[in-house]
Amino acid sequence: MFSFVLSVLALTVVVGIFLSIFIGGAVYVARTRRNGTEAMLTGARRFRELR
Repeated sequence: MFSFVLSVLALTVVVGIFLSIFIGGAVYVARTRRNGTEAMLTGARRFRELR
């Protein structure tokens, strides 16, 4: 029983990591298409200058 719970927990963690990677990629692609590549790079440069 204990090993079953651990395996389900490990599987949940792995699926969560993959989902976060795909969701992050989708958000990046949607933002790039909406704003354009140059606007994204300008925002990154501005963010770097603020730090």
